[in-house]
Amino acid sequence: MKKDYPEFLKLHSHEIIDTNLFDLVIEKALHSDRKRSNHNFHELPEVYQRFLNVLTKGTYVQPHRHKNPAKPETFIALKGKLGFLIFDDSGAIINKYLISSEGPIYGIDLKPGDWHSIVTLSDVCVCFEGKSGPYNPSDDKEFASFAPKEGDLDCGQFLENWESLFEESY
Repeated sequence: MKKDYPEFLKLHSHEIIDTNLFDLVIEKALHSDRKRSNHNFHELPEVYQRFLNVLTKGTYVQPHRHKNPAKPETFIALKGKLGFLIFDDSGAIINKYLISSEGPIYGIDLKPGDWHSIVTLSDVCVCFEGKSGPYNPSDDKEFASFAPKEGDLDCGQFLENWESLFEESY
């Protein structure tokens, strides 16, 4: 496995999305306390945020939405499988989708304001994400009060429940 992604590619007007880049970001995710890692193709002030989001089994993503400012968001699975959950305002799951690089559902495009979360169903899932920017951590997302915060003791139980929703699918 190649450890270093060629920096010269970042100096030009393009960046190649290949196995070497996947391996680099997967390695970072596997060694992350959060069990996930991003690789940004954008600069934070840009109006179109695009990045690889690598999630490993057991990562917890607190349900959230991008409402104020309103930001649509797109997820596409490039490798692996994940369960995508959409909630109503009370926390009830109103839709669930198995998103997989093998199809038949490869991704989802969300309108601004939809409460959502994901659960990694394969050991590793590499997703491409696109979202309106610019990125400002103080208002990028609103976290749901109906689910535990990342790091809370209840996260494991929520994650188990969400995984069980997809047991027959994978």
